[in-house]
Amino acid sequence: MMADLVAELLRIVGEQIDVCCELAALARRRTELLVSGDVEVLLESNRIEEEFCTKLQGLEKERAALCHDACSALGMLPGEFTLMKLIEKLDHPAAGELRSQANLLKSIVKELRSVTRRNMRLIEKSIAYSQGLMALMSEASSGYQQTGLLQSIPSVRPTFSQRA
Repeated sequence: MMADLVAELLRIVGEQIDVCCELAALARRRTELLVSGDVEVLLESNRIEEEFCTKLQGLEKERAALCHDACSALGMLPGEFTLMKLIEKLDHPAAGELRSQANLLKSIVKELRSVTRRNMRLIEKSIAYSQGLMALMSEASSGYQQTGLLQSIPSVRPTFSQRA
């Protein structure tokens, strides 16, 4: 029973590692796409990411069910559960391999989080830039007065940072 649980956990964690590696590669590629502004390829990248996330979600549900079973078999309370605590309690030859795989997964997720945060900052800067351009254009365009006559265009001198 426990040998089957460990083997299944190893399989699932291995698949999670594969999916997270693909997501990390996709996130790094997304950085390039955000910089280049290739919207069509970026949209396709989002679609692929959704597929990976759906697969990862299914794997996580499987892993949670297996870990719940392992906790019950080892007399652990589900509230005390972490994969590392489970590994510590395992008296199985594959426990070391499971520990190694769990650490690798943790490392890949950490990298994925870092790249995703960088991409979020790029997106936020892009949005702020677009909002600034829109504000500048809306102030620079003329509108109609209540009398029906055109309002004059204010003379706006854009200022640019010396660092730009």
